[in-house]
Amino acid sequence: MEIYEGCADYGVRVVDYRHEQAAVFAADAAGRVTGYIGVAAVTAGPGVMNAVTGVANAFRANSPLILIGGQAPTFFYGKGALQEMDHVSVLKSITKWAVQVPDTKSIPEYMARAFSAALDGLPGPVYVEVPMDIIFNSADDLEALEIYYSRPDASQKIADAIYEKLRESKRPVILLGSEIAWSKYKNSVREIIDKIGAPVFVNGLARGSLGKEHPLLFRFARKQALAQSDLVILAGVPLDFRLDYGRSINENAFLVRLSLDSQELKRNREGNISEVCDPLSALVKVAQKVDWSSSKFSDWIEEMKRYEEERKSKTYEEAKSDSVPINPLRLCKDVADFIESLGEKVIIVGDGGDIVGSAAYFLKPTHLGGWLDPGPLGTLGVGAPFAIGAKLEKPDYDVFVVFGDGAFGFNGFEYETACRLKISFLGVIGNDAAWTQIKRAQVPMYGRAIATELEYTRYDLMVSAFGGYGEYVERPQDIIPALERALEFCRRENKPACINVKIGETEFRKGSISM
Repeated sequence: MEIYEGCADYGVRVVDYRHEQAAVFAADAAGRVTGYIGVAAVTAGPGVMNAVTGVANAFRANSPLILIGGQAPTFFYGKGALQEMDHVSVLKSITKWAVQVPDTKSIPEYMARAFSAALDGLPGPVYVEVPMDIIFNSADDLEALEIYYSRPDASQKIADAIYEKLRESKRPVILLGSEIAWSKYKNSVREIIDKIGAPVFVNGLARGSLGKEHPLLFRFARKQALAQSDLVILAGVPLDFRLDYGRSINENAFLVRLSLDSQELKRNREGNISEVCDPLSALVKVAQKVDWSSSKFSDWIEEMKRYEEERKSKTYEEAKSDSVPINPLRLCKDVADFIESLGEKVIIVGDGGDIVGSAAYFLKPTHLGGWLDPGPLGTLGVGAPFAIGAKLEKPDYDVFVVFGDGAFGFNGFEYETACRLKISFLGVIGNDAAWTQIKRAQVPMYGRAIATELEYTRYDLMVSAFGGYGEYVERPQDIIPALERALEFCRRENKPACINVKIGETEFRKGSISM
């Protein structure tokens, strides 16, 4: 209550969610689309525990946020006070800093340190706990303190070494990851890549950094590129399950690892060159030295284009299907085409397993912060909260969510929040009445599926009952007209919409099991 009062006094908007997890997801999204920090405040006990998943998700995604948690009055500690528990011990392993403020006069200092810690080096979440008696007490002469954070630039020695390997290379590949989203050089990505001239793949928050189309940006040929490359530069990209822990990279390739995370540089496969630094700072220095022509890697790029076009043509051919139930790839392509027709001011959120994995091949974010997904923790339920947080920070952007029907069930009730507060976004549910990503593993391994069947539930009717727009689509030719009606409603009423699409099956992601 005291935080609410302070926000009201200073003109800070308070957005109240139905679930603490959603509040943290929304704060995470606010930070991702602005490049700064979102803040969530939750009550003690179950409030903090409900927030834990959102904090853990931000931690794995290297996304900065501040969580302010409540606590019972200090004079009741150990007596069984309402909602009393040791939150700090729980949060320590999934935050950069977890702390309880010791007294009222220390609040400004601890908040400044929290913001500094969230942004310093590798970004991440911070937990600040303020017991009830401390936040209700008064203190004299409290002033906000300065926030300081730093991210080291790459050394010239490392940049020179990378430059020399690029000069010798015939088949280089650059992978850009989420760390670049927080770099002071993030607006120079296109210039850097244009100068170096090597093929590029992006993941996480790096999506959109080269715009929706770029001659050196590839989406379908990563497996072939990594298997055949002689030089791989990982710029803020971890060697986790998404790269098969490094095994997807040619074992004879020269590996460059650049990250703000010193522990990550030692994980799974050591680089021939590694440095703790802002990854883009190294590439900036390399680009400044480049003295070769734009055609240096043209043979390799043309080879990649052939792989890319072969996979892309098969995928897009299936996406032309008029089958009923609707082919998932048809839904993904129609949604992508519709979004692309709207121009640059679009933010896309992915919340699901199988359907989002397919949609990622079609959707083309146009800018950094234009694509939001949970990240490597693989958390479901981010969709509506991410959309609300993004729309609040970027009110002149159209915000879309691609939902799986399983994922929708986690925080779909936040549609009520958006309706009540007049926050618009357009959600599209790929409804195949199953936990399909899990089912893909079960059936080949066991010959049957257990606990992965859902129903073709009318989630659209729930959204309509909240006061939003809901529509159920069963025929492929109705997808785009439904999207047009939904977006028109969103813009007119400042409320959210839900297009619930009944889809069938595809073999497109057969065998795509992550662990």
